[in-house]
Amino acid sequence: MTVLFYILTSLCLVIIKTTLIPQLPMFEKFYDLLIPIIIYLSFFRRKREGIPVVLFLGFMMDSLCGGPMGLYILIYAWLYIGMHAVSQFLHTGSVVMLTVAVAFGVVFEISILLGYMAFIAPRASIPVDAGKTILLQIMWALITGPFILIIIAWAQKHLDSWRTRIFADL
Repeated sequence: MTVLFYILTSLCLVIIKTTLIPQLPMFEKFYDLLIPIIIYLSFFRRKREGIPVVLFLGFMMDSLCGGPMGLYILIYAWLYIGMHAVSQFLHTGSVVMLTVAVAFGVVFEISILLGYMAFIAPRASIPVDAGKTILLQIMWALITGPFILIIIAWAQKHLDSWRTRIFADL
């Protein structure tokens, strides 16, 4: 049930990212909204809930982006593995840690994508506004990332209480 919740939430975020956000000039250079979900899953949920969702999200983004198959699965899987390892050593409940984690996730994704572009087309130049785009995405991640994670935690708490009430009589 939790896996289905995260898949549906992610589908809604992908629809928002691809339809609504490009129409708003202020949000034109927004970061990948699935990064906070992957970080939340790696910090606060069990592997049996996180791994299927991460694989589904990677496959979905690979299908949508038009890049090579497996690129987003690779990015999301390594982000999940890395953040899960971090959660074993650090207190992940603080807002500062959540903020840093989302910003790091954005930087990690950008690094992999730029590295891929440099590997595939070494003679191609980096777009002129790439630095501005990277900076804006990191700033958006620092501002909105913790709020998205708090909303996900709130929704998860309500989902757990709803599930407890429904299945308490069984």
